[in-house]
Amino acid sequence: MTYQFLHAADIHLGHRQYNRTQRERDMYATFKKTLEDAVNDHGIDAVFIPGDLFHSRDLRPSVLETAERALDVVPEDVPVLVTPGNHDQNLDRREMTWLEYLHQRDAITLLQPDFAGISQNERSAEKLFPSPQAASEGEGTGVDGTVPGYFDLEVSGFDAPLRVFGLEYRGGYIDTALEQTKTAIKSVNDRAGEPSHTVLMGHFGVADEVPDLGAAARYSTLQQLEDVVDYLALGHIHKPYEGPGDDPWFFNPGSLEAHSTDEARWELGYYVTELGAEDFAANHQTSKRRPFYTFEWDVDGYDTWSDLVNEFGEAVDNKRADIETWCSRDEYTTKDGNPRSPVIDLQIRGHLEFDRRDLDVEALESMITEVTNAVHVQTKTSVTTAEIIDLVEDMDEEAVFTDTGTLRTEILEDEVFTTVAKQTPFSEDPEATAEALTHAKELVIEEQASGESVADYLQERRRETFQGGVGSVDPTYDEVADHADDGGIDDEVFNAVHAGEEVDPVEAAAQTVEAKSEETPAIEEVPKDVDDDASVATKGGEN
Repeated sequence: MTYQFLHAADIHLGHRQYNRTQRERDMYATFKKTLEDAVNDHGIDAVFIPGDLFHSRDLRPSVLETAERALDVVPEDVPVLVTPGNHDQNLDRREMTWLEYLHQRDAITLLQPDFAGISQNERSAEKLFPSPQAASEGEGTGVDGTVPGYFDLEVSGFDAPLRVFGLEYRGGYIDTALEQTKTAIKSVNDRAGEPSHTVLMGHFGVADEVPDLGAAARYSTLQQLEDVVDYLALGHIHKPYEGPGDDPWFFNPGSLEAHSTDEARWELGYYVTELGAEDFAANHQTSKRRPFYTFEWDVDGYDTWSDLVNEFGEAVDNKRADIETWCSRDEYTTKDGNPRSPVIDLQIRGHLEFDRRDLDVEALESMITEVTNAVHVQTKTSVTTAEIIDLVEDMDEEAVFTDTGTLRTEILEDEVFTTVAKQTPFSEDPEATAEALTHAKELVIEEQASGESVADYLQERRRETFQGGVGSVDPTYDEVADHADDGGIDDEVFNAVHAGEEVDPVEAAAQTVEAKSEETPAIEEVPKDVDDDASVATKGGEN
């Protein structure tokens, strides 16, 4: 008889990507389908989720309900072990998290170490992982002390248990935390007896596999764990990887759903891992998810908008069959075998011969939605105009353009923000102001942050950068700042600045805030159990 477990991570229930409720439903449907396949097709004996079950620590009731409904797929005798990721954690440790709520309802078994006092050398690292017995007596972690740091799973045919430790997200302190973890695992084994195998669940990356990312451990640190850990079950990085070399012992399944157009290019999924007498056999499975399709359009050579839009329409029609074929791949179909409607990654590039204001991106998005029944069209516009060429003529050409001649919009954006900052009371440090504006834009567009969150960020940066206050303020500038804190400027205003137009900042900011408020959807019903997408051949995309 074999023993198998499901290793999935970064579920992000509740993520309403692109502000589309259908994408929030996708997060639930893909998670539920993964659990169903693991139970019905593989007969798993346990589920391991090392972090980010939820997308936010602040949940709508419907998101919590979908989590409980998905977890109901798992039989009662199959334990679901979960560790906290950065999206799951509360800033205030005195408040109960939603993972603790699910733990109290026996929907999951939460594993969480107790770092209190250890980093300050007030307690020994040997006491990092409270035992299940201590947790049963209220001496574990969590607000009520019922959360253990590890859990023993009985495996038929083995004289000792499979011992699973849970390590929460530790950010930049991960190397120190792993050193403490090694000491603590040895101490637990001395007290509780040696297990047959040891699994450590952790929410962090491996620096050698995913360079230049935060919360990543050095491989030299990981090597110290090989003596005490047989299988390192990772989460946090959405790209799948495992290592080292041909005999891996750390495994990162990636996210189940794509949370950006870049992530859609990866083989996302989960592991079904079989426990053997001496080792583990980890098999990566592709998750059933929403398809993303990249459609590239070059604006070179079109003298008028009319010429461009006619050619674009023909190009989309010609791609219809290719898009249907792509969406019919097994990982993208519904349980009935029908292709799911895609998210379209529309990339517009090249040199624009006519006025930038005549480039109606929304019209292009509507045309491609009509043909593909896209759930959403995510557009990236990287076009040059005569005005932009004038703007960048004094800049380093190699820095502004790629080897293929594509405009690096992030470089241009920084130049625009810096130029604008020089004309405001923040001109004392325009580079820092430009950096703050860039990050604020990313918060709104990529992370769908609320106006309140963006305002908090901008106010914090303003205090850090201009500790002595800012320069003279025009009578209307406070109003500009208030509106900007509520949401910044939108793409239309940004593009107008690119094109050299004169923009009233107060009016633009007010217009943006009004538009954002109109786009905010009402609270939706709980997602359906079935992934009943319309086919790509039908019309009218979902919202």
